[in-house]
Amino acid sequence: MHTRQLFRMFPKKLILCLTPLLIAACGPAREKEPNDSFQQATELRPGGTAVGTISSPTDVDWYRLDVRTEGSLSATLGGIRDVDFVLSAYDKDRRELMRVDETTVGGDERLLDLGVSPGVYYLVVSNKNPTANNPTQEYRLKTSLDTAAGRERKPNDSALTAQPIEANGDVRGHYWPAHDLLADAPGAGEEDWYSVDVAQTGLFLLNVDVSEVPKVDPVLDVYDTNGYMLKEVDDGGIGEGESLRNFGVRGPAKYLLRLRSKYKTGNPDVPYDLMTELLPYQGRTEFEPNDQLVDATPFSQDQIQGTIAPAGDVDWYKISVDSDAKMLLRAEVSGVPHMDLTLSLKDSFGKNLVAVDNMGLEGPEVLTDWGVTKGDYYLVVSEKTGKRADSRDPYTLSAKLSPWQAGLEWEPNDSTATAQALDVGGSVDGYLAPKGDQDWYVFNLYQSGAVEIDLTGVFNVAPSITLCDQDYKPVASSSAGKPGEPSTLTAQLARGTYEIRLMPSDPSQNNVRDKYSLRILAK
Repeated sequence: MHTRQLFRMFPKKLILCLTPLLIAACGPAREKEPNDSFQQATELRPGGTAVGTISSPTDVDWYRLDVRTEGSLSATLGGIRDVDFVLSAYDKDRRELMRVDETTVGGDERLLDLGVSPGVYYLVVSNKNPTANNPTQEYRLKTSLDTAAGRERKPNDSALTAQPIEANGDVRGHYWPAHDLLADAPGAGEEDWYSVDVAQTGLFLLNVDVSEVPKVDPVLDVYDTNGYMLKEVDDGGIGEGESLRNFGVRGPAKYLLRLRSKYKTGNPDVPYDLMTELLPYQGRTEFEPNDQLVDATPFSQDQIQGTIAPAGDVDWYKISVDSDAKMLLRAEVSGVPHMDLTLSLKDSFGKNLVAVDNMGLEGPEVLTDWGVTKGDYYLVVSEKTGKRADSRDPYTLSAKLSPWQAGLEWEPNDSTATAQALDVGGSVDGYLAPKGDQDWYVFNLYQSGAVEIDLTGVFNVAPSITLCDQDYKPVASSSAGKPGEPSTLTAQLARGTYEIRLMPSDPSQNNVRDKYSLRILAK
């Protein structure tokens, strides 16, 4: 009923008497001493304000809130002279849910994002300063109750209390309090745990973005329900966000996200937004985690995209060769801003076959034709320093299998033990790559005579030819004058077995683009 109607219905003197009562009903709730226990708790409306005093250093004030709806409850306790406040929240069974003590004498305390359901809750105001002496100055305890949708709901500081969130949604929370005073470990920082339920059957990609918050360096971890950490994301610094991209999940399953402040700092004024996105996996991006052989992403298309994140990330890709015929594998990884990527090829046991590190910062890496047979192989992409990462700039890894045929180099042929057979009068095309590559060829001479060995020139490489006898002792050698020039070696040889070693004059030279041609002629 409006005040104007009251004046019409009641005498003026009666209205003057009722006005203070109406103001009191709408104003702050005043504590009613004694309220030192839950049985004596002062009634406080959720969203309302209470006023009280700390009558002695050991005074404790209980407030009872009857909550009628799901929500997120917050409270601000205004500091007063000489008092070091502690603010706690309890459920109906007096189990302590939260405790906040972030300031010292005279400071405000803020309790944020307490998840509540219909029922009874208690807020408890206490003092930590044993010499406090301010029995008359009033404090104000102001509460607010927000809707539960899209809001953090503490306590969610462990895997057991992880808050369920939608796989495609947004939740807003706070890095607050900065310290978890209820944790078993002394000095523990506050953590926020969320659970993501992948209900459908199949392979999916989970993307997670955490917005930036001043003063906070966030760390995002992913766990399975067995408590195994699957991924840690810590790319940004203080005041920056974090992003997890293309994290592979297999449904149906549940995954846990742990969000924490790296340096146990908090910010009650600026919330974070944690956004999740779940997409069907289509084979065009890496399927994280793929940091080891058993978790390698299947490489089923001509190319795939991935990211180096966090720092030290290593991405494994599985390539299966189904053909019984000899095949050649060629692979290339694109450059990424501010990173020096490396590319390596491993066998089915994870043993390194070849490592490619030709280019420097931001350059692509190319694995030239490598001989493979039926079985599984692994391409591994990493960042050389192990210190750089960026989930925003993906690399592209491409791979191609083609049939091997006579006249083509068959890697590995980088030692006498793996020398590739070549007939006199025949030729072979190959690459002097990656850096440090040597190519060995073996041939048989069935009658004495002069032999000419011709090697075409390739850009950026000044090749050398070394001819060795069957005991691997050098017989003759020849080198090109400068990069791009051909090289020719002629020698008078007795019948027998000989080996040829090709290599750049400078070990840093290589060419992944242009093939050389090697020819052996009997004169």
